[in-house]
Amino acid sequence: MGQAYINESKAQALCCWDAPDRTTIEGVFTKAGVNIESIEEVVEYAS
Repeated sequence: MGQAYINESKAQALCCWDAPDRTTIEGVFTKAGVNIESIEEVVEYAS
């Protein structure tokens, strides 16, 4: 996990993960018992 953010309007924590592909992230989520349907792709813009 690289960064974590809070969407206060939705009362939702968001974690940014960096991996070579989606399958790798799905494996981490599955191992942790987290529903992979909760994964959303985002684009990060850095200044």
